[in-house]
Amino acid sequence: MKSAFFNQVDPVGNRDNIEAIFGFRQQQIAEISDLHPVVVTPENFESEAGALQDLEVILATWNMPDLTPGQIDRLPNLKAVLYAAGSVAYFARPYLERGIAVSSAIRANAIPVAEFALAQILLAGAGYFRNSRECTCAETTFMGNNYRGHGNYGNRVAILGNGNISGKLQEFLAHHDLEVVVVPSREARRKISMEEAFATSFAVVNLFPDRDDNVGVFNKNLFGVMMDGAVFINVGRGRQVDEEGLVEVMKNRPDLTALLDVQWPEPPVDGSELYALPNILLSGHLAGSKGTEFRRMADYMVDELRHLKMGEPLEYAQDLPSLGGVA
Repeated sequence: MKSAFFNQVDPVGNRDNIEAIFGFRQQQIAEISDLHPVVVTPENFESEAGALQDLEVILATWNMPDLTPGQIDRLPNLKAVLYAAGSVAYFARPYLERGIAVSSAIRANAIPVAEFALAQILLAGAGYFRNSRECTCAETTFMGNNYRGHGNYGNRVAILGNGNISGKLQEFLAHHDLEVVVVPSREARRKISMEEAFATSFAVVNLFPDRDDNVGVFNKNLFGVMMDGAVFINVGRGRQVDEEGLVEVMKNRPDLTALLDVQWPEPPVDGSELYALPNILLSGHLAGSKGTEFRRMADYMVDELRHLKMGEPLEYAQDLPSLGGVA
């Protein structure tokens, strides 16, 4: 079974994604399959295509080259694309339409995102974010504001979205004594509106899928009804937030906190009020795999490579209906 890495230059920092994700697992891949010695890129595809007529497996990660249908057709024995990253929506359709399997490590990448959100939720329940910005002198650092939090017992957390990351976060939260509501809910008995979720939850986590119909869905009205001391956590997509409305509410409601790991544009332009407001905390898209967590994504796809070699079903196969978005 012949395999090959496919890659293109990462526009952010020119990182070698193949080395970053698969570097510690290349030896295993070479032992399982006949690994093509050259990483295939958009620039060298034409010169390498002749040596890829028996290629069965593409191994890729972020910045998988967007091959044309004609280029895919020039790989007559291709059986699967193993993608050690998240959503495959941007490239998978022409493969799936040709009966070529596409497998993704989206469930592996969901783990650190859910862990990131879990940490922020628990700190929100403790009142950490409001407390820390009010610790400006001896009077306010201790007894003056140390009971700001709602507490992590019996109180409500709202998760917006019901995809892979949401499922993992729900799993993590099940170990805590919190009421978890999900919008939209898959359980009829727990249906709750967006407005009620914002108004009754001490932490609201955005994990909506990245679709055009979700642009600006989180607006001034929703932020305005949030309960005292509540925290909005965005690990979904920045464009889903009406940032102008968010800024207006945050100016008028210093009790609230917005934790924005994603923004739109990303990063915000210089001079944006998102940088200036003390109750809006930005991070640079940290919610996702990093460091040794890259190996977990590679391990998921190495396991899939073994399944292919043994003629077994893929565990993380994607399908056409799943291409609607992320999270």
